Amino acid sequence: MRPGLDPWRGDIQLPLQRDYEILYIVRPDIEEADLGDVTKKVENLIESLEGNIQRTNVWGKRRLAYEVDHLREGHYVLTDFQIEPARVPEMESSLKISDTVFRHLIVRKPVLKPGAATNGETPAATSELEAAEPEVTEPAAAEPEATEPAAAEPEAAGPEADLEPVPTTAAAADAMAPAEPGAEEDEE
Repeated sequence: MRPGLDPWRGDIQLPLQRDYEILYIVRPDIEEADLGDVTKKVENLIESLEGNIQRTNVWGKRRLAYEVDHLREGHYVLTDFQIEPARVPEMESSLKISDTVFRHLIVRKPVLKPGAATNGETPAATSELEAAEPEVTEPAAAEPEATEPAAAEPEAAGPEADLEPVPTTAAAADAMAPAEPGAEEDEE
């Protein structure tokens, strides 16, 4: 065993900062010019809790999905930052009593594993795309020509062109279901 400090034995405490993002909504009665002061207060709160600001993106004034505290719109702000996980509850309690921020959501960002694709595709999906692209090694004249008019359609559409749209939610599945003749009479 090597002599020295071992963090696993508790000799030293290494700060463990995780990536987070906060989306908060500022009251609509705050002017655009004063919005910078509010975002600076939130950034100062993060820095006072020993966090690091990575980026702040002001989305602007938007309509809320539903009325909150008799408010129908607000200024949306998204901030990416790093902070120790133990400090997040302190940050939330400070934001709850804020006069200018009336809603917030703090989410921990997922940790990307090495070799994972960063553009939203998984490595398996990119390998499937490479496998789906056929390599042309023979001349096109060697292929027999079809006499059917359906074969005249371009092959670039691929097998996905023959598929019907697949609903992604239960409500979409209900909306795409064929109408039953007696269903409308039952609702009356």
